[in-house]
Amino acid sequence: MTSQDPYHPQLQPPPAPVHQAHMQPVQPGPPVYGHPQPYPQAPPFYAAHPYWSAPAPVTIDGFAIVQPRLKPIPSGPAVGSLVAGIGAVLGAVPGLLFAAFSPLAGLTFFMSAALFGLGSLFLAIYARRQIRAAQGGVSGKGVALTGLIIAIVALAFAAIVGLISLAATM
Repeated sequence: MTSQDPYHPQLQPPPAPVHQAHMQPVQPGPPVYGHPQPYPQAPPFYAAHPYWSAPAPVTIDGFAIVQPRLKPIPSGPAVGSLVAGIGAVLGAVPGLLFAAFSPLAGLTFFMSAALFGLGSLFLAIYARRQIRAAQGGVSGKGVALTGLIIAIVALAFAAIVGLISLAATM
């Protein structure tokens, strides 16, 4: 009994070539059922949108380098400033209501509104500097300005809450 090693099969000589003289060419017939039909031609491409222009190639040492024009990314500190400013105003408004009845509750709302307002103010200033330094790479100038204005309003509300709370304790 001879066993053949499956990892090292013995080489066999190739089969003898078949003479093509006795074979007739086969004519293609109608497509067989289930045979896929060729896909129709794709429609022609349309011209690019005129708003987006092709990037201008830059050549360095004779080689063209393409610099794509990307959309500016929104500023994270600007959005954070807006959110913190809204939180400060929402913390100061109940403080205005509670400050006259409970000075301790008024001081609590004053502290939360003041901390959120200061955070919003610093984030808005940082975001405006970031947007100016990015030269079009970062967007959100209006969001940063809105965060700055809301921060100032929230700090004014917090100051009023603090004054009412201090006046109620005396």
